[in-house]
Amino acid sequence: MDGAVRERGGEHLVHAPMLVDERETVELRRREVHLEVVSGARAILDRQLDRIRERLVQQGADRVGLHTPMLDRRGYAGSVRVLRALLLFKVGFWAGTLTSAAVLKRAFPSRGDADSDEIRLVAILDGVAIKSRAQAFRGGSMFSWLGGIAVDLREAQLEQHVHLELGSLFGGIAIRLPAGTRVESELRALAGGIAINAPASELDDAPTVRLSGFSAFGGIAVSAKLAES
Repeated sequence: MDGAVRERGGEHLVHAPMLVDERETVELRRREVHLEVVSGARAILDRQLDRIRERLVQQGADRVGLHTPMLDRRGYAGSVRVLRALLLFKVGFWAGTLTSAAVLKRAFPSRGDADSDEIRLVAILDGVAIKSRAQAFRGGSMFSWLGGIAVDLREAQLEQHVHLELGSLFGGIAIRLPAGTRVESELRALAGGIAINAPASELDDAPTVRLSGFSAFGGIAVSAKLAES
């Protein structure tokens, strides 16, 4: 072998390998005293050839300033497996969510119309819109999951104390109240939004609407205009 044999990372590297017949006896001549026989000649396996190729690629990468992991197919395959696992998880999550929503939609149908004094509205994978004309509206509940609910109570007659239980999960709820209605909110938001635009009423006999529930990855909006004096 020509030149020094150096060691890097626990591996012996040969500067310039010279292949000889494994049956041939190696003899050094006087002008070849600088050469060193590292090991006896033997057959070279395909696996050893692969290692030599990898080292040559690594040396070429070092010369041009590239990093070895950029050329490592095993690292690339590992990244592909991670991305594929994340994609399968996302697809499975949404498939399970849609299946669960479809089951709940059949189990909990929406109840209530324009003349109902109490409503139980459920919007799952669809939308519900009501313009109420109730004569003694007491409240009820609204739940949206991958859907939307819009309720207009401006023409309804509200009881003195109205309670609405609201829930929004990846959905939206919009409520419009009669002018001058007082609003008391106990709504909670988790990665969602809640907007209440209802000026404080100065009327002593103004009805009060109490809101409770939550908004998770969705939105709830409630509005009421100021009563005209």
